[in-house]
Amino acid sequence: MDVYTMDLIQETLMGLLGFGLSFVVLFIIYRAVQLTNQLKLNLIEKGMDPSLAHAKPPRKQNNLKIGLLLIGVALGVLAGYLINLTLGLPDFVAYSSMILLFCGGLLVYLHKSSID
Repeated sequence: MDVYTMDLIQETLMGLLGFGLSFVVLFIIYRAVQLTNQLKLNLIEKGMDPSLAHAKPPRKQNNLKIGLLLIGVALGVLAGYLINLTLGLPDFVAYSSMILLFCGGLLVYLHKSSID
């Protein structure tokens, strides 16, 4: 295959992936709203206050998780750039693999440290 065909295939796949991810995100939002309404109806049915559906306990570990995830992205981009320069791997492979590796590693570390 020539470069033009590979670029055409890559652009088509990225477009389809973008549309697919958009539909998945919209479905998740729809399902979250549907479950919230169902929870409120169940609370009303039992004679409880429906405003309890919005009460959320504070989560301190969520901030740590988001921080480690962002650190993982930064380290992954840096490592992907270095691998791209030294080994000559394609941009997409180097960046995506390193971002996933570092983010996953830091989240496993967070989970392991929360168990101990």
